[in-house]
Amino acid sequence: MKLLTTTLSTGVLALLPSAASAALFTSGHADVIAVGYVDEDTPGVFELEPHVHSEGAIIDGVFVADAEFEPGEITTLVPQSTFDFWTGAGGRPAASTWDPIGVAAGESFWFLPQSNSGPGGAATLGAPFAGIGTEELTAADWSTPITITLDSVTGPGNFSMYLDGISPFFAMSSANGIDGSDVISIAAGEHEHYNWAFTAPGIYDVGVTIAGTHVTDGPKQASATYQFQVVPEPSTALFGLISAGLLLRRRR
Repeated sequence: MKLLTTTLSTGVLALLPSAASAALFTSGHADVIAVGYVDEDTPGVFELEPHVHSEGAIIDGVFVADAEFEPGEITTLVPQSTFDFWTGAGGRPAASTWDPIGVAAGESFWFLPQSNSGPGGAATLGAPFAGIGTEELTAADWSTPITITLDSVTGPGNFSMYLDGISPFFAMSSANGIDGSDVISIAAGEHEHYNWAFTAPGIYDVGVTIAGTHVTDGPKQASATYQFQVVPEPSTALFGLISAGLLLRRRR
């Protein structure tokens, strides 16, 4: 696994509103849920490896073209601009198909956009463009799709993931309880984007289990927890301090 390890001075860490050990992903593109298959712990014994893969993300104010992080090393920011977008659009649509968001019709919510372009896109709103990636897996090596199942949500509100369309398709929602139906299925070697929705500001820890069947090694699964910070957004001055104290070390 290729890691980008972030070290900050004690003074800068004290200013971070998210977990002190986590770097903040604020814009650009990254697969927030990325999946590899490695023998990192025991040579010759391969396991699924959940991580975060930056593919041009801004992390602690620094552009990171290509690097991988452990899930606990990254907190993904969900900015106020996304709430303001839905406020301007009249809030959550009235159709009952939107109920899994977890707010009433007409109420606003925060989200990470499925698209990078357009008026509600990540680039327009200055939000992270957060993907799901299994590109590191060889498709022919897997006899089943890779499933990402929601296990837990700890935070001040509800969490959901959905696809836009004539009506939304919700793959996950904590608003109606978490069970085996809260799952995303994606083929090995693929890349997808969803809307990630949050109903209240604060810190969310989202636990998932990633599973699939390898044609040689059989069933495999791994669990991970990903963190999101739904505003407040760090100030530009803070980013200046972070950048000044940032030490990046890349290793394989």
